[in-house]
Amino acid sequence: MKALSLLFILLLSLNSYATTEVTATVSQNPVAVNQAFTLEIVANDTLPASEFDSSVLLRQKFVVGGTSTSRQHSSINGVSSTQTRWTTTLLVRDEGTYLIPSFNIGGEQTIPIQLQAKVIEAIEPSKDQVRMEVSLDNAEVYIGQPVRFTAKIWVANSLDQANIIAPSMLGAKIEKLGDDKQDLEVIDGKRYRTLIRQWLITPEKAGQFEVRGPRLSGLANDINRRARPVDIAAQTLSLEVKAPPADFPGTWLPSTDLLLYEEVQPLQSDYEQGQAFTRIINLTVAGITEDQLPDITLDYGDDFRVYPEAYQDRTIVKDGIVFAQRSLNVALIPVNPGEITLPGWSLAWWDLGKDAQALAKVAERTITVVPAPVNQQLAPIQTNLAAQAITVTEPATSLWTWFFAIAWLITLALLIAIFTRIQKQKTNVHSPVNTDFPPAVDDNWQQFADACKQQQGKQAEQALQKWLAQQAPSKQFASLLRILSKSNWGGEQEQRLNLADFYQRCAALKSTLAKIKEQEQPALSSLNP
Repeated sequence: MKALSLLFILLLSLNSYATTEVTATVSQNPVAVNQAFTLEIVANDTLPASEFDSSVLLRQKFVVGGTSTSRQHSSINGVSSTQTRWTTTLLVRDEGTYLIPSFNIGGEQTIPIQLQAKVIEAIEPSKDQVRMEVSLDNAEVYIGQPVRFTAKIWVANSLDQANIIAPSMLGAKIEKLGDDKQDLEVIDGKRYRTLIRQWLITPEKAGQFEVRGPRLSGLANDINRRARPVDIAAQTLSLEVKAPPADFPGTWLPSTDLLLYEEVQPLQSDYEQGQAFTRIINLTVAGITEDQLPDITLDYGDDFRVYPEAYQDRTIVKDGIVFAQRSLNVALIPVNPGEITLPGWSLAWWDLGKDAQALAKVAERTITVVPAPVNQQLAPIQTNLAAQAITVTEPATSLWTWFFAIAWLITLALLIAIFTRIQKQKTNVHSPVNTDFPPAVDDNWQQFADACKQQQGKQAEQALQKWLAQQAPSKQFASLLRILSKSNWGGEQEQRLNLADFYQRCAALKSTLAKIKEQEQPALSSLNP
């Protein structure tokens, strides 16, 4: 009996030890009206983020901001512990008493928290020397023409828990532009910390609009070094949005500058029938975003087999100007010999600098396609000869006629067999067996291998492009080329490739594709049945 009692007490002790512990705390109490503070809930267990529901705080008249969830694992002297932490930003609008209710987290309840909210007079910006100025780079724009909104903030001392609410405007898309720029300035012998933040406002409706300026809040020190809330609302600016001209053709595209050009790789005086090459159409438009870029559509007719890739789009910011870029790569294989025309393409756009319609063009390009080598046409010729041999035989009226006809057929068959064997011997002498690529292609592949060995990314990209231009289109190699290009041109934040490993991937894929191609070739019948 005593043993059972001890076992029961031990089980209760273990159960109590395994119980999840949950605590709730606030960053300050009392809190200032219209000043953000944080609620933090910590559980000594690994729990899902959904265990905490901040919506119940709305019923307690709190303004609820975003919630972040984090987990921490630690081990001290062989004892492991785990914590799940929820952090929520809160704010109250009126003075008074507020209650943060109990939360059920992992089956355990937190202790309710009673808050006092007091009105604390905000510091005048001129006293604390915190000020903000805003501007638009253009007060009159067209629909779809992005306008840059700039806010500059000066802070003489410190500004803690700073928060900037973005500007707003009806009928427009607003997005942050680039990174903030921070600096130091000296004005009348006093040093200020400055911050410049920019947004891109793209109007979607015509008319006269107001752009409500951003709002800055935080905690700053007064002359007695006491933390006081700062709340600054920037002025409202006017923006006139004009509708596109009624006679504008095509999709509306306003821009300060536009560049359209093509590349052909490899660029040669003539191309062989069945030889693949790549045509690239590049479009760069200033002052718009990627979603405003137009489609690039060309009709190559029946003269080519066409293998287009997906668009390669990106947005860059240079000297405060946004540029949207689109590149279309199309692999082309000419079907018929002769003079063949690559179609042109034109794009109508609105030149904002001249306030007039403009037209960008990619001109037509005529190429010469030479017939494929004779040895590639040999099989059809032999077939025609055999067909002709069959058609000339006619019913015989005598034994001699049959004799000479049979002898003629036997002689013709021997000649064809001898001719075929001679051609095969010539092929074996002049070209190695099972060679899938002509020497020029092997040269490009060797250049690619050498560049990878020397870790020369851009040279490797150029050599791989030249090699691919003479191959049958391959989605796998196109994907690897995009990876290499992104590594070369993606900016400092893009991780650089280990070109030795990258070459091994390409070589393995090349070998696999060659084996697949060899398996697809029809087996040759024996000459000696």
